[in-house]
Amino acid sequence: MSGTIPGFHNPEIFEVLPNACLSPTARDVFDVLTARQEPGGLVRIRQQEIAERLGLTQPVVSRAIGQLRDKGIISERQRRGAVLIHPLLAGYESLPHMVNHLKAPDTFVWPLNFPTSGIRPPRTGDARTGTAFDPDPDPDGGEHVSAPDSRPTLRLAG
Repeated sequence: MSGTIPGFHNPEIFEVLPNACLSPTARDVFDVLTARQEPGGLVRIRQQEIAERLGLTQPVVSRAIGQLRDKGIISERQRRGAVLIHPLLAGYESLPHMVNHLKAPDTFVWPLNFPTSGIRPPRTGDARTGTAFDPDPDPDGGEHVSAPDSRPTLRLAG
């Protein structure tokens, strides 16, 4: 594995990742993959190693990886013992590294198979749906702060 730990991720794509409706096991497997990836999304790990780390059986991990593959989160084409995370979901050394990797002619960006715009409505199985759950409980009502007009723009260093 590379000595550089990828620390930059595309924040906007992670905001829509819940739209993939991954099972909890698939999400756990994805978390292991993102923690073990090299910059650019290559992960050198066997399914058995993931299973041992999560305390699962190898067939359960295999089904979770199949779900990640079906959603386009990991590559359909993989070598034995290696997985490639989608370039838009991969970690990079920096924003310029991500931009250069995505613009490189040999980088294949395959389609994601889940909605990548808008916010997913609450699931019907969400325990908070139809309850008096308040994510910001404040007895006096708290302050109302308007949302910012625009998101800050990222600039390339240098």
